Amino acid sequence: MTMIVELGGELDDSDRSDSVFARMPDPWDHPRTTAGVAIICDWAQQQGCATDRLLVGSGLTPATLGDATVLIEAQQEIVVIRNLLAALGDRPAIGARIGREYHLTSYGYYGYLLQACEIVADMVRCGLRYSPLTFAFATMTGELLSDARWSLAAHTEGVPDDIAAFVIERDLSASVQMQRELFAGTGVTPLREVRFTHRVDDAAARAAYADAFEAPVIFGCARDELIFDRSYLDLPLPMANPHTAAVIVEQCERLRAERLHANGIAGRVRAYLLERPSLDCTLEECAADLHYSARTLRRGLMREGTSYRAIHDDVRRSLAHDLMRDTSLPRTQIAERLGYRDWSSFSRAMRRWAGTSHPE
Repeated sequence: MTMIVELGGELDDSDRSDSVFARMPDPWDHPRTTAGVAIICDWAQQQGCATDRLLVGSGLTPATLGDATVLIEAQQEIVVIRNLLAALGDRPAIGARIGREYHLTSYGYYGYLLQACEIVADMVRCGLRYSPLTFAFATMTGELLSDARWSLAAHTEGVPDDIAAFVIERDLSASVQMQRELFAGTGVTPLREVRFTHRVDDAAARAAYADAFEAPVIFGCARDELIFDRSYLDLPLPMANPHTAAVIVEQCERLRAERLHANGIAGRVRAYLLERPSLDCTLEECAADLHYSARTLRRGLMREGTSYRAIHDDVRRSLAHDLMRDTSLPRTQIAERLGYRDWSSFSRAMRRWAGTSHPE
């Protein structure tokens, strides 16, 4: 059988122009099982927050969370995360702490595949390729560094700003937890450092992060990433089995294709808005272009726990964040891309979002 993922290849960093050896090829806005939301709800319940409170507006019920056959939209999990942050968001390292609850057994075939990989480099490549089988919102890349280390870097592309820090923390923490379990009982402790772009000044909060990751955590860095020794990539996995890996890859390829082609209405609306030259677009125009009636689109989004306005606002805010990092873009072009008549209209929107206007 021909493997879809090329396993066992050597890592050559002689050409530093391409130091990325693994990346996530697919967007995060795909259907996923209810297991990820169930983990969030279970953790929150232990903190005294009722599951019903977290599910408000998501279109999910406690019974749904117990059904392993159900697939939900990413937008529904976003609603749950927002409810979680509204209820418990003042607690330090909440994303990192919840990430520790995402055990290998939560991922089905994906977890078995990681265990069966021959070496860590294969595990990283498979882990990123089959990300649609996970609950991740962060987009990750594996990159060789110049100091005999490597980085698993994470960024949020199109993820709503209000949950971005949480999902970065959770997804990096979940990755660390999976690696802990892959090498359980072996004494292997490969993680050298955790880096976050956001700042944390409170000493107790910083200690909570260090406790969650069991490694030094540095804040105010250039990017969000996990740092490992380079030699770790060549380490054999304790339960490696190439024959089992080959069989499970077939299953993971099938599931990946199903997830990517089973996007709900919310995913199609988000993709439609991101592809437009301007976000100056009404629900009626979107519905017509996607071959729905306005009523069908509205009701379909409601069933998925969202609305056209909520998706439009999320896309606009996320896109604004990305565009404003490009200092070469004229203000008028940014405003037009986001669907505003002029820069002053965009500035007013920014004040509504963040309470302050963007610096002149």
